Amino acid sequence: MGHTGLGNFQRKTVRYFALSLICLSSFGKIYAQESHKASINQLISAANTYTDRAAIEKLYIQTDKPNYVVGDTLWFKGYLVNASYLEASTRSGIAYMEIANDSNRVVKRIMLPLYGGITISQFALDKEDMQPGDYVMRAYTQSMRNFGENYVFKKHFSINNPTDQNWLISYRAKVEKMAGNKDLLVQLTLNRMDKTAIGLRGVQLRLSDGRKILLKKNLETTIDGLLEARIDLPPAADTRQLTLSLQDLRETGNPPSFMFPLIANDPEAVDLQFMPEGGKLLAGIPAHVAFKALGSNGLGTALSGKIYDSKDREVARFQSTHLGMGVFDFVPQAGENYLAKIALPDSPLKTYHLPQVDTSGISLHVANPFQQDTCTITIQATPDVASKGGTYYLIGQAKGIVACYGAAFSFDKGNVNLKVNKAAFPSGIVRFTILSPDKLPLNERIVYIDHEDNLNIQLIPDKATYGQRDSVALSIHISDKSGKPVQGSFSLAVTDDAQVKTDRIIEGSIISHLLLTSDLKGNVEKPGYYVNPSRNINVWQHLDQLLLTQGWVYYDWQEVFQPEKVFLFPPQKDFAITGTVSNAFNRPVAGTGVSLFSQKPFLLADTLTDEAGIFTFQNIIPLDTPAYFIQARNKKGKHFNVGIEIKAFDPPIFVPYKGHSQPWYVNVDTGNLKRAQKHVQLKKEQEYVGGGIVLKEVEVTAKRIVKDSKNLNGVGGADIIIGEEELETRGRTSLGDLLEEKVKGFRVWTNKYGTRYYRIDDKLVHLVIDGMDTEFFRPASTSLYDYFKEYFDYYDAEEIKGIEVMSSSKYSMRYTSRFLPPLANPFGHAFIEITTRGGKGPFVKKSVGTYLYKPLPFTLPKKFYSPKYDVNSHADMTDIRSTLYWNPDIITDKEGNAHVGFYTADNPSRYTLILEGSDLQGTMGAQQQSIKVEK
Repeated sequence: MGHTGLGNFQRKTVRYFALSLICLSSFGKIYAQESHKASINQLISAANTYTDRAAIEKLYIQTDKPNYVVGDTLWFKGYLVNASYLEASTRSGIAYMEIANDSNRVVKRIMLPLYGGITISQFALDKEDMQPGDYVMRAYTQSMRNFGENYVFKKHFSINNPTDQNWLISYRAKVEKMAGNKDLLVQLTLNRMDKTAIGLRGVQLRLSDGRKILLKKNLETTIDGLLEARIDLPPAADTRQLTLSLQDLRETGNPPSFMFPLIANDPEAVDLQFMPEGGKLLAGIPAHVAFKALGSNGLGTALSGKIYDSKDREVARFQSTHLGMGVFDFVPQAGENYLAKIALPDSPLKTYHLPQVDTSGISLHVANPFQQDTCTITIQATPDVASKGGTYYLIGQAKGIVACYGAAFSFDKGNVNLKVNKAAFPSGIVRFTILSPDKLPLNERIVYIDHEDNLNIQLIPDKATYGQRDSVALSIHISDKSGKPVQGSFSLAVTDDAQVKTDRIIEGSIISHLLLTSDLKGNVEKPGYYVNPSRNINVWQHLDQLLLTQGWVYYDWQEVFQPEKVFLFPPQKDFAITGTVSNAFNRPVAGTGVSLFSQKPFLLADTLTDEAGIFTFQNIIPLDTPAYFIQARNKKGKHFNVGIEIKAFDPPIFVPYKGHSQPWYVNVDTGNLKRAQKHVQLKKEQEYVGGGIVLKEVEVTAKRIVKDSKNLNGVGGADIIIGEEELETRGRTSLGDLLEEKVKGFRVWTNKYGTRYYRIDDKLVHLVIDGMDTEFFRPASTSLYDYFKEYFDYYDAEEIKGIEVMSSSKYSMRYTSRFLPPLANPFGHAFIEITTRGGKGPFVKKSVGTYLYKPLPFTLPKKFYSPKYDVNSHADMTDIRSTLYWNPDIITDKEGNAHVGFYTADNPSRYTLILEGSDLQGTMGAQQQSIKVEK
């Protein structure tokens, strides 16, 4: 057997080392020929070349806290590293960040400058844009988009507003079978924030499964605030997508309403999947099979069951050991179909199919023993594969590098057994892949290596306890595994436990993300649980089960052998403005002058278009409110009638998050309730400072006007008006996204024949641009939906002065009489009037001569406000910060030391300190501890 160990992994300068590998098996033909070693080295070299060209990157974001309240600022620091060595990446100079709500609509999107792999900034969670609810932060570079959504950094968080919350909702929901039909039993308890019952209250319940309304009924709570409803579920109802809405029927004005996912206990909704190690069940070869069970809430659920063959004979038993995951072993036989059966309460056994049994193939088994120095690899082949002969290859890769281990083998003498020294790999995910003689991947298995070499972090406060408005001096010392001091970049968050729940098991850290979850597919439940697995045998075993169930492939091996492959998204070093100048016949204008002008700060630049009419302005300073005027001039330096198109950032479209996040006030636990009550109490105490009451904000609104609008109703004659001032802040947001965001009820509706239309509530949408009815020009072969979608996708906020929506009969009647046939139903239509900057109607699709370009804003860092108090300062409850301190720019010196200081607030509590960071050369660390603040 030929083998090349590429071990003693060094992340900085060395890629290859000779490693003597001892094969402890007497089976398998041993290849000593140099040709096989050359083949292995050729494989490794090709993979490394691919890795260098791909410039795979990972991004981690630390925030100051896990969840927020309305009006908060979300502070964050980003660490961008190369996936190979986890060193600071210098391939990208720009990152993108967006926040999407629970409907997957992006409410904010910004650009972030990267300096040496670091970015620091903040998000203001304005109440106008960020209402209470669930959100997901997504961050990525252009280069990361080449490798799919799995590489995008994602963080889920909620925005709450306990001061406006009057109801607490507790519920239990379960699915019961009655005479073969499914019933959903829902029991709710409604209380106020002080836990008093909301009794004898009229409430409307509405239940849907995302496709249809299952229940709409008015009920009244008992004197104890109880409600109960039994719903007969249609056979096609999806109990995993239930949403419950509550509407208070008693109060006038603006009565409270609530909507949240209803997670019902439905044993039959369990999603159970089986994943054989190495990818296949092979006849006659022992199989090590992992499984994962997800409940109706999308999280792991405990279960047990048995495996039966086609003759209903039991061949194995299984039982989950952690978050719905577990493993079992059995020997599958040719011609058999295997079923798993699990017992359900009050139901017959439910069955699940195992993968089919193949009669031809190769199996791969990797044993990774706890606290052992080696992995044992067993490779077996079915007789037909073994008889064909040929040389196969086993490649071991870590962190996207295939420079760790390689071996060539055959099955001439039977099974192949190898022992691989773990020292050949760095800490983190290791992937073993078997390649065929034709270099095609056949099997994969991932394991975890833990050398316990994360950074050691010491946080040393100057006192055992602190008082209110007291000075905290914190010493920080960072060292490596051997105790040597480490220079690096770190960020520190300090939060009040009475207001912020911090759970690093659930949230994870820079360690769990960069070493584990960024290399796995799907949601990893409680990622922080798996940190430092070599210290606990149970964690070690549970981590191996996770890797068996959620591993994913870095890249297609076929791409490794295509050195000329061009990636769709090259690394973006800096911000540039690129566009095209074309004439009236849509042909490029070469050699024409193009000027770029900006007022704040002043910038004036000139360039020429190339033969394709393309121009580029580079090395532009990042701005937080960018606006650029771009003008094309002829050879005489005069403005002339040409079209300018800018190549703007085209954001990716992400899959909606499918989790079941509950609002904080639903089934709230004791800890979260106490935090909410404390927040309300502190706000009240703050408002009553000095014996007076802080008056609520009074909002004064004026009628909005769209300049140059052709609105048939005159100035302000619309149900919804989105003016120029608001549109100027939205950059390249498309017209379609603007309508989805700002127009309640705007949606795509599909009739029973499958034809799609745009509607606002139950009214058909019509589009008018600069007073012209767009439908007049619609080709007969184009559907109304496709025709409108072209406009909704093409126009963006930069090209629009105003949007007016006429959906009520008060404002739509003039449009109905002007644009619709005489016999059309006047009450079933809504009109959207768009006023463009060009003012030429739906024909002109390019800015002529001059272009006002407003790219995504760069959000530049602001300094976190941390008050300073003198020794005589009195705690009067005006300082109730939940984030006490945020410092994203802590740099340790040559001795591994840094010092920071801050002041405590007015609320006596326990503070949680979380420090995370990296030496930016491949090693990272995270530490959490507490300090106590007393009166």
